[in-house]
Amino acid sequence: MTTVLTSEIRKVTTLKFWWALALPPVFVGICASAISSAVATGADEITNGDVDEIVVVGLFVALGFAMLFAAVFSAVNTGTEFRHDTITTSFLTTSGRDRVIGAKVLVTALFALGYGLVVSICSIVCLLLFTAGTFSLTGDTMAYVAAGLFAVVLWSLIGSGLGLLFGSPTWPSIVIVAWFPVGELITLGILSGLGFEGAWNITPASLTMSVTAAGNLDDAGAFATWPWAPIGLTVWAASALAAGWLRTRERDIN
Repeated sequence: MTTVLTSEIRKVTTLKFWWALALPPVFVGICASAISSAVATGADEITNGDVDEIVVVGLFVALGFAMLFAAVFSAVNTGTEFRHDTITTSFLTTSGRDRVIGAKVLVTALFALGYGLVVSICSIVCLLLFTAGTFSLTGDTMAYVAAGLFAVVLWSLIGSGLGLLFGSPTWPSIVIVAWFPVGELITLGILSGLGFEGAWNITPASLTMSVTAAGNLDDAGAFATWPWAPIGLTVWAASALAAGWLRTRERDIN
């Protein structure tokens, strides 16, 4: 298994897209943290109140982009081998497809977790630097980061599952980019108009918001509460991964 894992790590590091996809969330995270810090500093001068809730908006935005790009990276990483038919060599040189699939998913999830860690660190450093002492690391902040990293890994599994299911990096990436920021809002708006108000409790992006908020949206009423939010998002990730895994096990290869 170690040989397979090493092979998958080398496959990722020899391609440029792994770091190219890491740059946008880092850049957005820094910008979002700088903007939220500026807004919070201005609000503190006016109200002399607690501005931590304003400050962490930058962290939430950073984590959201980390999830999006981690999912896209995972879809591209798992789907690219099918496009170039290199998956055939991987299957033929390894005893069993499950070992190859498992190693690929694990390595991809670890790189995605690295995305989340780098983005979180950059965001928090910016918040500490730009708020001039009005923001400090608290238990709530660390809970947001931990919950956000958990969600990053789950979105990586969703991306990997879709990449394996489609056998291509293109369509899974389009689906993720279309669904995560906009597609789900449109779908929920349509469902709400049809009377399905409870859809907010089961769709992946809204569940992600509840997970990242680490229970602080439980009183909002419109979102799933803990622990149902992380359980629901885990079900989405497990379902996508299982579908892709089974499809890859049965797929004909050249």
